[in-house]
Amino acid sequence: MNEELNSIRVTIFGRDYNIRGGSDEEYIRTLAGHVDKVMHDIADKAGAISSGRIAILAALNIADDMFKERQNFKELTDELAQKLEEPANLDPQPDDSK
Repeated sequence: MNEELNSIRVTIFGRDYNIRGGSDEEYIRTLAGHVDKVMHDIADKAGAISSGRIAILAALNIADDMFKERQNFKELTDELAQKLEEPANLDPQPDDSK
């Protein structure tokens, strides 16, 4: 497994980072942009707190969103599985030939 790792330079909360990974460059930039936005949103609301604390709060917010989406996905897949297990509710056509 010799996967090529790309190095991508991104800016998050005013600091530059070189991110190495096998993912698409645009995808990495999208992720970094999301983290940057969440950090700026927190900084705007929280006022004067350290960037480390902002990063922790951003991580918690992003993790919360992820867990909620996972729960929503699980509920939807459980609902779909239940519907697929139910017998088809087909009304038999009345036999009018009698």
